[in-house]
Amino acid sequence: MNLRTFAMIGSAAISVAVLAGVASGRASAVSTSLPPISAGRVILDYQPHHTQARALTAGSTSVKRFTRTVTDGSTTFHVTMVGKNPFVVQTAPSTTVKTFLVPVKIILPNGDTFDPTATTSCDTQASALTRTVQSPVVASRAYSVGGTALGTGQYTDIFRRAEFFTQTSPTGINPGYHVRLNTVTLPVRTVRVPRSAAAEFTTTTACGEKTGAMDINFWDNLVTGTLLPSLRAQGVTETTLPIFELRGVVMFDGTPSSCCILGYHAFAATAAGKQTYATAEYESSGRFAGVNDVSSLSHEVAEWQDDPFGNNPTKPWGHIGQVAGCQNNLEVGDPLSGTNIPTATNGHTFHPQELAFFSWFYHSKPSLGVNGLFSNNGTFTAAAPACT
Repeated sequence: MNLRTFAMIGSAAISVAVLAGVASGRASAVSTSLPPISAGRVILDYQPHHTQARALTAGSTSVKRFTRTVTDGSTTFHVTMVGKNPFVVQTAPSTTVKTFLVPVKIILPNGDTFDPTATTSCDTQASALTRTVQSPVVASRAYSVGGTALGTGQYTDIFRRAEFFTQTSPTGINPGYHVRLNTVTLPVRTVRVPRSAAAEFTTTTACGEKTGAMDINFWDNLVTGTLLPSLRAQGVTETTLPIFELRGVVMFDGTPSSCCILGYHAFAATAAGKQTYATAEYESSGRFAGVNDVSSLSHEVAEWQDDPFGNNPTKPWGHIGQVAGCQNNLEVGDPLSGTNIPTATNGHTFHPQELAFFSWFYHSKPSLGVNGLFSNNGTFTAAAPACT
């Protein structure tokens, strides 16, 4: 089974990925009114089965981006990435994308509530929302790899600088290159999940909390049909990135046995263009191996940054990270899903995910990345092997 695919569903392109993980916890009573979930694998960038008609034709307006032609052996690819082209001298090489962090309080039909703006027994000091704002995905700090300074910035900004370091280094053509998120937090949205789209784990977490679940198809139709349109009055447009944050709630695909989806990035067509967006769960349950706090968020933002519309092709690669088979796309989180880089900001240690460089996918010789590496913590020291 190919665990990652790309498709045009209605007028949204969404990618699919699976990261192996095992659910765990101690027994706890669950309302019999909701279907139970006992275990599941972590799934990122899943593809909702859109049921909502999207009649609007996509225009050209979207997030700031550039297109580049890449030659890999005898094959030529055309890729689109967020930001300005680092391979062309830029008078002002820095890009800032207005980003809206939207906390979503989920209420299940049995009354169980999951609110990212509230503290929990798993973290009594700060809410998931507060932790996210404090995290390296939002907050800036200095980074280095192997003794080489990469500059000061947010985690995914520095990832971009690192993967194109031949251009962004102090001796490169664009030393001031950045792709920054200017993050604004919006008021919490409350969503009541219908019984037909709700489920709940049969165990509590190690600190005694429940974990809810909802159908991703219900959720994504709500995002594209209701939430995104309602946010336009607060400044969300095609040139911005809205990120919906969940806490203690994962998603399943159609049936609770197809669990668990912790995040994805996508775009929806509008009359003006393409609205990119993402959903990510702040993970504190301990249920899923290799995923903690902002692991999912860093994965989704980095993949949005390097593959905003989910259509950047590559030669086949796979049998690594969360990919059991072969896939052929520039999704920089997948090859190293489950491999995190403990990173301290604001007095707390977070766990953003390690990410694969552009050169890993397109077999650059030598790598365009810092110190000739192929990932931002040096796990990859050579390009992707061929996948058959």
